[in-house]
Amino acid sequence: MTRRRRRNTTQHGRAEVAGEAHRTDGSPSPHSLKPQYQHFIPRFILRRFQVGPVKSKTERQRESRRTRVDPERVHYYDIATGNLDIRPIGKVYGVENFYQDVRNTDDINELEEKLAVLEGHAASIIADLHKALPQGTFTLKRRSLELLRKFLFIMHYRNISCAGIYFQADHPENGGARQWIESFMKAKGTQSAVEIWLHFLRYYLDTSHSDIMRDAAELVEKYGEEGLQKMLFESDIPPDLEHFPAYTYHVHANSYFFSIWEAAEGEEFIVTHNAFGLWEGLRYGCPDLHRIFVVSPRIAIVLRHVESRPEIIKPGAFVSCLLDVNPAPPTPIYSRGEHGAYINHVNFQSAMEVVRYRSSQEGENDSFVFKITKLSQRQTLQFNFVVLINVTTKACALTFLSRGGMLRTARAFQSSPANFPTSKLFVPLITQLTNTTETEVSALRPSLQSPAVVIDQDVDVLTLVDREVYVLLMQICTGSRRFETAYDRAHLVFTIMEKAKPTSFADEISQEVEKAFKVCNDSEVEMSIRFSPLPTSISNESSSRLFRFMIPCMSRLGAVMSGGEGILEELQDEVTVVSFLARASSSPGVWHALSCISPQAPEILSRLFEKGTLTDVSARIFTRRMYRDRASPSSFSSGFHLAYSLRAMCGMAGPTTNPISQSYYQLTASMIQCLGRITLRTLPEPYASQPRERPRARLAFKIPEEHSDLLFSTMKIILQKLLPGYEPSPGGGTLDQTLRKWVEEMAIVGCLAWLGKHRRNFLDWVLDGFSQESDKKFKLFEDEEATGST
Repeated sequence: MTRRRRRNTTQHGRAEVAGEAHRTDGSPSPHSLKPQYQHFIPRFILRRFQVGPVKSKTERQRESRRTRVDPERVHYYDIATGNLDIRPIGKVYGVENFYQDVRNTDDINELEEKLAVLEGHAASIIADLHKALPQGTFTLKRRSLELLRKFLFIMHYRNISCAGIYFQADHPENGGARQWIESFMKAKGTQSAVEIWLHFLRYYLDTSHSDIMRDAAELVEKYGEEGLQKMLFESDIPPDLEHFPAYTYHVHANSYFFSIWEAAEGEEFIVTHNAFGLWEGLRYGCPDLHRIFVVSPRIAIVLRHVESRPEIIKPGAFVSCLLDVNPAPPTPIYSRGEHGAYINHVNFQSAMEVVRYRSSQEGENDSFVFKITKLSQRQTLQFNFVVLINVTTKACALTFLSRGGMLRTARAFQSSPANFPTSKLFVPLITQLTNTTETEVSALRPSLQSPAVVIDQDVDVLTLVDREVYVLLMQICTGSRRFETAYDRAHLVFTIMEKAKPTSFADEISQEVEKAFKVCNDSEVEMSIRFSPLPTSISNESSSRLFRFMIPCMSRLGAVMSGGEGILEELQDEVTVVSFLARASSSPGVWHALSCISPQAPEILSRLFEKGTLTDVSARIFTRRMYRDRASPSSFSSGFHLAYSLRAMCGMAGPTTNPISQSYYQLTASMIQCLGRITLRTLPEPYASQPRERPRARLAFKIPEEHSDLLFSTMKIILQKLLPGYEPSPGGGTLDQTLRKWVEEMAIVGCLAWLGKHRRNFLDWVLDGFSQESDKKFKLFEDEEATGST
């Protein structure tokens, strides 16, 4: 079963509201063998996109008899031909005999008729939802909500793109299900993937929501959620699990909360052949954050994963262009218990007990209040971009309500850099829509959209992407503009982007830069200085090394990098790196943290600057003076005080290229990597129970000479035992010997600063041992009492 699909049952529907799947071609008998055009997008949904006023069933029939033309028509853009025309609803978004089951000799159109009943109930609920829009809330009883969930599940499952591959044994995504599919085909005597698809379409239609969930609960009770997920994605599904597809339905029903989104005033949603059940967004790397269902130009129903609830969401866990929409989960009103309160008498750890409650009379009386989420204009456009970006083949089509609204959407979509690969499919559409005057559009549907809304409301594409940025990105994506290195390309985009108007492309980059910056910005240094700017060009070798190092590094710092293979995804990652480096180079504390993140970092980062930076000059003057005056009475209270000051001047004053700073960064990074890993091991009590993190810890810069000597000697012993290749420098009279000792002690100070913030329980354990060797209280951090234990 290609990973991700879903279904429910019914009673008697309202034929006037639905008038759907059965006899869509006017055939006289459900048993007739005459070909039927069978929709995978129901008529009741398409009617809401209808050109001209919506008419009653009686009016439609009267006009049809008079004109012999189907009065229900919609705008239809055929991707394959690039033609936009107006077509009868009865001849779009369907296939002849799509649901016919030739194995059912009594009634080959039985499934079509059952779909019609389900559609009738769904049409009634969605009609009530439209009526509730002015109130901003919509209330559903449990059974109605279950029915609507079932309808949405089947809307995706019934799509023509699913029929042939959902149970295709040799489909790449069905590797773990192949044995199960082949066993099922043998047991049921089916000959093809389509026949299995029809079999389970009947199962979903004939079986109530409660009974499907009960079938799934039996699987959950036996194998557990983790076991079933493993079957789906990692191992084989046992051949004897006849109702395994019930688990797919269960995941759809239990893992997503139901939300209602309304388009912004003057905007509208568009519908495509696959706009029912589209996956959008990443959840911990899995493409299953949202399921999108467009049910009218005004309303989309969106299923959002329950892990995105505000109380459990984790920063950086999700990637989505719809995350700035904040739908509230529904408020339950239980038949027992207080408003919105948990039901005390139900064990929610038991799948079967939950099913029993929800299928009971008591559960049937529960209600759910949905707050309708009104989108902004930009959010509505972004939502439509998701629909359009999924038009990936020419065997697709789209439908819309107003030409003016579609033109705005298509222009904005084409203008967004992220949509370059797909936007060419809509160039003919834009051309044809541009040639239609807004006066004609108003005449088509004056009751729903006034000229004031249609005319002069186009979105300025420069609010979505600056013209200069847009042209440059287009040149890069089409290959008409080439660069010596990836860095040169990214730097130019960054430079133009900095001067341009705010864009969605730049906003996404800024968000990820901010995440990484905050993680690094825990240093004692808080000043911001404008150093020499980043170079406009570096060698191809330096460019390759920089991005190979920085892109994974930024991911570890919490930035979400696309990691995509497309030119635009690659460019966005590289511009994110350059943007972060430009900001970090103006913040000494962040640059220090970045330089100490890996022993490889100093050498790679130093290639971004010419020798002799401002920090290089200051460091050279300071160290020479310290060496010259080393025999004179010192103004430093101890060796620790001197090392602290040297570190501040050579390591924490901004980007450098000098060998002293580079050696300090490399040795500090090696110490932190070694001790950071080893100190995660078990410590004796009470230290094992103490917190490791103390992010606001700040080193004292002056400690007595006795404590300084004890601290350095102890740390050198620890490092000699744990850090491969480390040997303490004895110092000496020459400049080289003195500098090596200074660098070593600077690095120890840097390592202590990191340990104090991130491995505090280990450091306390070390420092507590000093009280046994010194008769004085020991204080290593500011704003903490001087005790044996810090």
